[in-house]
Amino acid sequence: MKIFALNLCLHLTWKHALKNPQRTLISYVDLMNDLFKGNIPDSRTFYLEVSRDASTLKEIIELQKNEVWRNLDLTICLVFSGESAYEGFIQDFRDYFSNVDTAGGLVENEKGEYLMILHRKRWSLPKGQVEWREDPEEAAIREVKEETGLKEVELLEKMEKTYHTFRKGRKWIFKTTNWYKMRASSVEQLVPQMEEHITDIRWVNAETWPEIEPNAFPQIRYLLSGAF
Repeated sequence: MKIFALNLCLHLTWKHALKNPQRTLISYVDLMNDLFKGNIPDSRTFYLEVSRDASTLKEIIELQKNEVWRNLDLTICLVFSGESAYEGFIQDFRDYFSNVDTAGGLVENEKGEYLMILHRKRWSLPKGQVEWREDPEEAAIREVKEETGLKEVELLEKMEKTYHTFRKGRKWIFKTTNWYKMRASSVEQLVPQMEEHITDIRWVNAETWPEIEPNAFPQIRYLLSGAF
C-alpha cells in the first residue's frame, strides 16, 4: 500500500512481500541521520524495519506531516515482520485521521490523450467527494463532468485506488480515491469549474507529459506512470 503526503510516498509492506528480502533495512533514527547529512540514495528510496506500536505510529505520523517533503521526492518503505502487523498498522494510521472517500476519472480521448486539470496551481485529474447514498462510479462520472464541462463520458473500467494525506485547517485528512478509466471526445468544449479552484484543463499526450509531470501531484504521477 502506498500513501502519499506532499512529495513523500510511504510504501507499507511486509518482509515476505519484498521483491528483494535481502535488502538492507535501517532504523528510523538512521533515516533521520541520513536525511540530516544529505545521504540520499540514488534510488531515492529508504527501507525501514518497523513494528506495530504506539511509538512507531507517532514517528510515522510526524514523518508524513513534515514540510521538508515539499522540496524532496522520496519513497520510504516501511517493512513489517508479517502481514497482520502490516494490516494492523494501516488501521491504526487511518484511525488518526478523518477519512474521506472520493472518486475520479482518467479520461482518454480518441487520440490517446488524457484529460488533466490545473487545481490550485498543481496538475491533477478530475475527482471529488462521494456523496451520501452515491456509488463511487456515479460520483466519478458526476465529478468529471462538473469539473471539466464534458457532457458525454463513458465509464470503462475500475483502476487501483490511491491514498494521500493532507491538512485542512487544523484537521488532517486521509483521502481514498476510487479511480476509473473513462472515454470522451476531444471535440467537446472544456469548461474549468472555477469555483473549485480549477483554472486550466488540457489534453495531455506523451510529448507534453514531461512538461506537466514536475508540477503534478505525486499520486497523480504514480497513477499515470504507465499511461505514457
